[in-house]
Amino acid sequence: MKLFVSEWNAQSTDWRTGLYCGGILNTFKRDSDIVAMTTPALWLRHVTAPSWDNAFINFDSCGWFPAPNYVVMKLWRDHFAPNLLVLEGDTGPLNINATKGDDLTLKVVNPSANAVPVELNVKPGFTIGHAEFVLVNPGSLEARNSLANPNQVHSAPAAVEIVGPAVRFTMPPLSAGVITLREKNEKETP
Repeated sequence: MKLFVSEWNAQSTDWRTGLYCGGILNTFKRDSDIVAMTTPALWLRHVTAPSWDNAFINFDSCGWFPAPNYVVMKLWRDHFAPNLLVLEGDTGPLNINATKGDDLTLKVVNPSANAVPVELNVKPGFTIGHAEFVLVNPGSLEARNSLANPNQVHSAPAAVEIVGPAVRFTMPPLSAGVITLREKNEKETP
């Protein structure tokens, strides 16, 4: 039996909904042998609507802004990789998925109030040539986008370090991010 999760979402447009989005998308990917398809609830909402303030896209007659769930879902989709990989080791409070397509992709949610240093060791057979880290870290659960400030919750490049067959980075408190590892091309010089 395969499941279609026809409506998922949190009931806000603050950063809580972004953390929830990253966590549930990671869960759906881990359970993709059972969960065949999902769709979030409430795509569009006019800002004057009296209820259901949890839409991904919020608008009025002059403009729009993405809610944090949209920001995270777009980041996850922009870094889609089809094949789920097995992670070994203690992930602590982090919700993590590793996937492989052309690149290795790590999608990480830190729902805790503490920064978490991470070292990911890649098994032999994949030599890291380039690492990129894109992070959503608004700094507060109450952070939200609005028509006046549509980019308060946004993704931005963050620091990641390649150390031999490993990458090191830190997940700030209450953050979500994607690390992309490109394999070293044999023709590249060190």
